[in-house]
Amino acid sequence: MQLYTFFIFILVGMLTALIYDLFRILRKVFKTNDFFTYIEDILFWLITRFNFII
Repeated sequence: MQLYTFFIFILVGMLTALIYDLFRILRKVFKTNDFFTYIEDILFWLITRFNFII
């Protein structure tokens, strides 16, 4: 059971890193002002929050 939980945490961490990299790439491709950067940060937080619930 512990090994299963360990692998789940590894997969969740990899998914979170992938989402973070996508947001980072989007920020470099599309230059946005500070307001939209805050919105993107909140969106990232919400996505990763629901990622850990599932």
